[in-house]
Amino acid sequence: MKRKVIDISTPISPFTKIFPGDPEPVIESICTLENKGCVVSRLSLGSHTGTHVDAPSHILSNGISVDKLKLESLMGMALILDYSSLEGSLTAEILEKAFQDARVSEDISILLLKTKNSSRKQKGSEDINYQNNDYVGKKFGSTYLDESAASWIVEKKFKTIGIDSFSIDSFHSKIMSAHRILLSGNVNIVECLELSLVEVGVYFFLCLPLKIEDCDGAPARALLISYS
Repeated sequence: MKRKVIDISTPISPFTKIFPGDPEPVIESICTLENKGCVVSRLSLGSHTGTHVDAPSHILSNGISVDKLKLESLMGMALILDYSSLEGSLTAEILEKAFQDARVSEDISILLLKTKNSSRKQKGSEDINYQNNDYVGKKFGSTYLDESAASWIVEKKFKTIGIDSFSIDSFHSKIMSAHRILLSGNVNIVECLELSLVEVGVYFFLCLPLKIEDCDGAPARALLISYS
């Protein structure tokens, strides 16, 4: 069997799109080969820059930080579901139907959601003003989990849920109910995945957030491994 490794991480650079209000990423040269004999850079970025993992402490007052997450809960067999043709909330009924229709025989512990964000990337969408909250809310927060979907994920005992957008909640949500339900239910949240060139199906998923002590989240490298 051939093994293929697919990187589904969003690259981090000064051009990486961020959630409005988050710190902009800065990569500054500190040492060069010419003056120090080696290259060293200073990095400045938010804890939720690019592909990242939300720790429970991101939302919950008593939640653990990202360095205390169990790494085994961020790896396992994953099913990608395609909702790129839908807008609005994903409900428990919608997720259940898609999961049953997939008819997977493997023990799936991770769900990855492909939304309109991926289809826009495939089409090479227009230059987007990510600091315009209304614009981002309409274009990149149009598909999200409602409370029933989040509860369904917890009840099904999935370990991790991932999405290709900035948030699994509605962009305009004030209480972030899906986050609260999932993180309270010991389900990891991975956001800003790069799924535009990935086909739906079953893969082995691996996601390793940076081990930053007492932090509410961290950028991560996320991979899919397919066998054929």
